[in-house]
Amino acid sequence: MIKKEFKEYVEAHYVDVYRFALSLCRQVDKACDLTQQAFVLLYTNKNRIKEDSRIKHWLFTTLYRLFLRSKKREERYQYMEMEEMENFLVVEHKGEIALDSQFVKECLMKIDEPYRVALWLYYMDELSYLDIAAILNVPLGTVMSRIFRGKKLLRDLILEKKKRKVQNTKNVSA
Repeated sequence: MIKKEFKEYVEAHYVDVYRFALSLCRQVDKACDLTQQAFVLLYTNKNRIKEDSRIKHWLFTTLYRLFLRSKKREERYQYMEMEEMENFLVVEHKGEIALDSQFVKECLMKIDEPYRVALWLYYMDELSYLDIAAILNVPLGTVMSRIFRGKKLLRDLILEKKKRKVQNTKNVSA
């Protein structure tokens, strides 16, 4: 692969691949490592990818597999997290819940991995159900189910956090 061509691939896909990695592992340094590994594999295996239009799909699939391998490795060893997610606020406007995108992302990070990954790929990376099924190597029906159930879990978590915030506000003012 020519360096210029590789640089173009990195510039075109780095942000999306990194965001997906961060959604999987929830740690900045691990997300950087996984992203770097995926691009190293792209550099060494580019000749196996027949169409340039499939590179993003290949990167996401590769990254997901790297994540699964690293997760298995972590189960054998105990790691400490380097950073904690910041606390984000839900802003109320005229009686409606206005959600900060960071707050939604925080809630998304708290739901189980299969649902979180499916939702992330669908909403954040705007992939189709078929692409998600191919990346995760699961049937299409499983992807549809995970997205449906994931939305319900996310909605319930957001409402629960909002309810807790309202109760805390009432307790403070009382």
